[in-house]
Amino acid sequence: MQQSKTIQNLWAMASFGVAAAYLGAAVVTLLMPPKLQGRTDVSPHEFWMALSQEPTAHLCFHWAWIVAGLCGLAAVPAISRMVYGLNQEAVLWSGLAALFGFATHARSHLMEQAWDRKIIPLYATADPAFQQAVHVVAGLALDIGDGVLTFGAIGIWILIVSKLALHSNYLPRFFGYLGFAAALSLVAGMAGYGLSIRPLIVFSIGAGAGLLVPVWFVWAGILLRRNTTKHPHFTRMF
Repeated sequence: MQQSKTIQNLWAMASFGVAAAYLGAAVVTLLMPPKLQGRTDVSPHEFWMALSQEPTAHLCFHWAWIVAGLCGLAAVPAISRMVYGLNQEAVLWSGLAALFGFATHARSHLMEQAWDRKIIPLYATADPAFQQAVHVVAGLALDIGDGVLTFGAIGIWILIVSKLALHSNYLPRFFGYLGFAAALSLVAGMAGYGLSIRPLIVFSIGAGAGLLVPVWFVWAGILLRRNTTKHPHFTRMF
């Protein structure tokens, strides 16, 4: 069944939204004070004191990931449909994992921005017991294993889609190669956060979120608006 032009445009806008949100997250990260940029040598107290003084970029960072998560929930099924007929099982399990990843992005950062907005005005003048409690609560992982879902699961899905794109005769081959690079950058982010390796985190945020992942999602959005929806591998998903 051929989809209407309106639906195709909505799918494309969701993909463009993911791209814009990833790019926005990378930009506001660069605008943060150094102590707020995920440095492993910064203590929780130093982090919160810096955040109390300059919270704007950090809060924008949360909202960028919220937008990425919400748009991703719509973009994953749409992009997955482009290659669904080539390997239904791989597309389904990787797409489900990516949906969990984007849902975790949205949920985690919605909670974090709400928490931060309540704590930021109080932290600098609070007593040490309050500050220590903030460190404990803020340190609770809202993802599984430091990025397994928000970086790893989404990266694996992009890898699967890109690999299948190389086996199609209707998607550009360089779209697949670009996806490999984007997936690598996300997996590097998972490893960086999990193992506290700052260069991997910098690579993931800079080259990944700032360039490779947004370009891949923009290209996917363009493909969604074009005639790929007429190909039988696309329309077999539902």
